[in-house]
Amino acid sequence: MIYLTLDDQFETMPWDRIDAVVFDVGDVLVDMNATEILTNAFPDEPERVRRALEKSTCSPYWHLFDYGEMTDEECARIMAGKETDLYEPIYYLMHHWPDFRFVVEEGAEAVRVCKAHQKKLYVLSNYPEAHFMRNVREYEFFSLFDGYVVSSVEHALKPDREIYNRLVDRYHLNRQRTVFIDDNPANIAAALLLGWQGICYRRPGQLKRFLGE
Repeated sequence: MIYLTLDDQFETMPWDRIDAVVFDVGDVLVDMNATEILTNAFPDEPERVRRALEKSTCSPYWHLFDYGEMTDEECARIMAGKETDLYEPIYYLMHHWPDFRFVVEEGAEAVRVCKAHQKKLYVLSNYPEAHFMRNVREYEFFSLFDGYVVSSVEHALKPDREIYNRLVDRYHLNRQRTVFIDDNPANIAAALLLGWQGICYRRPGQLKRFLGE
């Protein structure tokens, strides 16, 4: 069987073939710039910042934090490991990045466009619960969603099929008429293998062109 993303099958969104649109959050709806956050917090320590970023943002422990089993303090200590001078900047990033979030306007507008087409909207995201609920409180477009499945609440992570199946079962979705929008190719591949439709959001303007106004 050949698996194709929705935007590789069609020039524009086939609205009549879709009942529900599922959005990831990080880098799709809400983003942060880890380099900028640490550079501003530690302006005279570029080498320490570089090492802290290397030990944190690409670390498997960040994903365990999203799983909901560790506090940001515990995660920062594990990430720093023997390089104890990195605990301070890593903890700063883990604890404070929600203060420096920004909305991905193209993603937020995509939510509004899908709602205007009367589609059901859901979130499927690897995200710390407290930070996710802060998004819900602070950004008005989250009120348009019909439901959420978040890794730290479920103690399951994308791309494991279990978390996809929970969303389908909880909200009684038709897999073939559900499209998932995520920036991570592995997460989209998992959705396609489970019979969903998918759009891998990797380029500015991609959603606007495909979904329209």
